[in-house]
Amino acid sequence: MLISNRLLAWVSLFSVLAVWSHWNIFSISVFALGFNATLFGVGVAIVLYCVDSSYSSKRDWAWLIPMFLISVSYSLYENPWLKLISLFLLPIIVGVFCAYSHFSEHKTLVWNGKLLGAISMRLFKPLGEISNVVMAIFNRSVLPTSEVHKSTLSRVLRGLVLLIPLSFVVLLLLSSADALFAALVRQSFLSVLNAMNFVTIFKLVLSAVLTVALLAMALGWSGVIDYEDATETKEIDGLVAGIVLGGLLLIYTAFLILQLDNLVIAELPDNYHEAERMVKSGFWQLFLLAVLNTGLFFVVYRKTGMIAQWVLRVFIIASSLLMVSAAWKLGLYNYTFGLSYEKFFAAYTALFALGVLLYLVAASFSPKRRNAVKSIAFAALWGYTIASISPIERIIFHTNLYLAEQSSTRITLTQLTQLSLDVWDDVDGVYSAKLAVSANDQRLWRTWRRRQHHEMCKRAWYETNLSVIAACR
Repeated sequence: MLISNRLLAWVSLFSVLAVWSHWNIFSISVFALGFNATLFGVGVAIVLYCVDSSYSSKRDWAWLIPMFLISVSYSLYENPWLKLISLFLLPIIVGVFCAYSHFSEHKTLVWNGKLLGAISMRLFKPLGEISNVVMAIFNRSVLPTSEVHKSTLSRVLRGLVLLIPLSFVVLLLLSSADALFAALVRQSFLSVLNAMNFVTIFKLVLSAVLTVALLAMALGWSGVIDYEDATETKEIDGLVAGIVLGGLLLIYTAFLILQLDNLVIAELPDNYHEAERMVKSGFWQLFLLAVLNTGLFFVVYRKTGMIAQWVLRVFIIASSLLMVSAAWKLGLYNYTFGLSYEKFFAAYTALFALGVLLYLVAASFSPKRRNAVKSIAFAALWGYTIASISPIERIIFHTNLYLAEQSSTRITLTQLTQLSLDVWDDVDGVYSAKLAVSANDQRLWRTWRRRQHHEMCKRAWYETNLSVIAACR
């Protein structure tokens, strides 16, 4: 596809506005992302559609809705932790969608290593389009179309390329021969430097880079992908698979028997650091085991005889029991010490991993082969989408308020001052009754109010969101 002058002009203008509106990300990090990030997401979608109009809202709604909602989340809440994750995750989601949607009959494709490899190859295709985009910009949009004008401009550019380094050499030699001339050259050079606005120049350079990147991305991710789905499933040795799974199952069974009394504990240790160490180390160890078990499932699933398949089912059930234990301890940890971003998403991840294992057990009993990787990928996408548009900080705030009233918890409400102004109105509602209990509490919350108002309420309108507008009204 040729890059038209109109498309180049609109993408260039969009890139300039995007760079200028997102510039403060270098100074205030993700707090500079608000309405501007949502508009940027919409703008990128328009660029992709202008280059390739094959995307369909009816056919691709299961991808388009989550991507749109994740972009909209920047305009809803502060949620700084999620903003940072989405900043890196959303481009990957967009790239995978753009690749997957260009497979012919993509809805019937089995998600396996071959398909994921093909998607990965398409993700990096824009890198090969960068030089083509640069040449298209200069050949079709910057340089004159007349051959005579092209020749003249080419000669002028060659002359400038030769003049600039030679001028520096001559100026240095003449300056060394005459002090008055050297002072004049130095003063002229300083005047030029002082007149130059390097921040503006850097913004313009970034705008040009973004223009090339967007066009290369749109071109690289367009076009149908030639791909042949695997028609046969490669069988593996059932005896080998049975020995591996059976051996691991014996180890899991021995562990479960030895830890039977500790799988579902009644309370955590009194020492906070000991409780934290136990829960975190147990969670990550068992979570990695769940990932390993899921990988083994895809290696063995529907590729061995009946006996190995039954061993696989029991193996996954044993893994689920380990994840139940991890989820219980994590829930007890959250109940005892209160929620935070880290603990909220750890619990969210544990429940999702447990759901995946249960789905794998159900899939193993299905009479036909399930597209398990695809189902898990879409579940993860929609799970993250729901989290991104949820008022996470308000959930954390009200959960901790409730838990703090229970006699068996050890929650300090002053820790909630680490939250953003997403909870501004919620703080006002319970300030006198529950938060400002002592003079020290009042001081901490007054400091929180001043900091939030000073740092968050003075941003440009495009860096804010509905939560900021409500708090700073």
